[in-house]
Amino acid sequence: MLLPFWVLLWERRMFVSTTKNVFLIIIFSVLFFLISFSQISVTPLSVEKYVRPGETITETFYILPGNTTQQVSIALFQLVQDFSGNFNYEEVDPDSFLYSSWIQYDNLVTVPAGTTTATEVKINIPMNAPFGTYNFILMFTPRVETSGQLGIIIRYAIRLTIHVEGITITQIRIDDLEVVPNEERRPTVVTSILNDSSFDLIVSIEAVLRDQKGKIIERFPLKTQYMERNNLSAQRILKGNKVMFYGTPKYLLSPGDYKLNLFVNYSDRQKVFTFNITVPSEGFSFAPLEELALVLDQNEFSFTLYPGAVKSFVVGFQNLSNKNVTVKIGAKDFPGLDKKYSLISWLTLRSTETMVVYPQRPARAIMSISVPKDAQEGGYYGKIVLNVYDELENLLTQKEVNIELIIGKVEYDVELVSTNYEVVEGIGIFSAVVKNIGSGYLIPKGSLSIINSKGVSIGVYDLVPSSEEWVVPEKEVLLLGEVPDLDISQDYSYILTIYNKENKLKTFEGTFFNSK
Repeated sequence: MLLPFWVLLWERRMFVSTTKNVFLIIIFSVLFFLISFSQISVTPLSVEKYVRPGETITETFYILPGNTTQQVSIALFQLVQDFSGNFNYEEVDPDSFLYSSWIQYDNLVTVPAGTTTATEVKINIPMNAPFGTYNFILMFTPRVETSGQLGIIIRYAIRLTIHVEGITITQIRIDDLEVVPNEERRPTVVTSILNDSSFDLIVSIEAVLRDQKGKIIERFPLKTQYMERNNLSAQRILKGNKVMFYGTPKYLLSPGDYKLNLFVNYSDRQKVFTFNITVPSEGFSFAPLEELALVLDQNEFSFTLYPGAVKSFVVGFQNLSNKNVTVKIGAKDFPGLDKKYSLISWLTLRSTETMVVYPQRPARAIMSISVPKDAQEGGYYGKIVLNVYDELENLLTQKEVNIELIIGKVEYDVELVSTNYEVVEGIGIFSAVVKNIGSGYLIPKGSLSIINSKGVSIGVYDLVPSSEEWVVPEKEVLLLGEVPDLDISQDYSYILTIYNKENKLKTFEGTFFNSK
């Protein structure tokens, strides 16, 4: 019997059992879900041991009771894995599961109400046991009376992973690699990794894309479906299993020939695979020239200096297109920035102002900041501007690099300028204008709690800035968020907390009235 793997590999699972009246699921599901929490729980949920052939290990598991005496059955399951990296449980057939004779456990345990009950599991490792990893899954299932209707049973899948140590031979193999279009027709690298060893392996992959001359274009990870869904950076591959990894470069490729290095990390080893790949023009959606013509290595810099100091730094960028482009470099202030916070006059370009950047080639601009000896304490700001032109001198794109210079200490503070609430097409919109009254830039966001006339909170809502631009000193920004369509007959109050990145800055309180 194949059971679905719903959450994470070693977490508790919930399964639904039905009898005659399957149509009562909607009516009774909530009721029985509440009742189910009177059932048992089990600890620990997983055990991992490194042993030698001939050893015997004994593990004790504790069944925490519900509010009634219950019978708990224990059955042996096998861990299986599909091509996407996902895990499932399969009830063991003793005739086909060769290692079922290694493990001994109680098939049925009585758990009195209010009494934690211990049950022992013994695993005997034969002297001739092959070296490798062995996964045993013990499914703890309470026997629950459902009155012939519908019940929800919480089962516990307990993992016992046994590594029989000895001569360790770990091997991985890449069976195939290809570039295919994803749902958006973007070129995507797809490959499969075979764990051709006797041990489970923890695998991660970094892809390095290069041009035909060996110059790095981009690094990006390859992941499995299981990794994507669970936000993991590595994938467990069971011994003998094959799993598919995939990854899409951030910058869409142009058609052509490339080199691809796969750095495959497994256990404490790394293996590098190299491929020559061809991306055809047909069947794929590629980025326009203006998207690939200039890609910044980084789009912001922050320095802490003292009066009279000089700081040099490099603004790196690449032309990932297949055309020559011309880059012209300049500087400007943040919009609305008071001149007393500007560092533009301190900024000098040490390299050429105009340069031709060839296809698939990097380039750099060398900059320096010379701080006056009489500069005052605080934060100073400016932008480096890179204008990119094609061979016909048409402007393709403009990229900006934000610069921050801190002298001494900076203060972070904000004031609330105004708030507003209105309903747009049945959706409530709360907005707040806040002003940066400190000396350092902000990346603000808000958390809004709305309280009705009875003093009851109706919810907490996020407010996000209307622009991703740095909010420099004395600059205002609009924060917006969706809230309920409020009752116009009531007065409401709010508590608005402003954050800079993840740091709490200030809290404001006020009232407003919904007047459609």
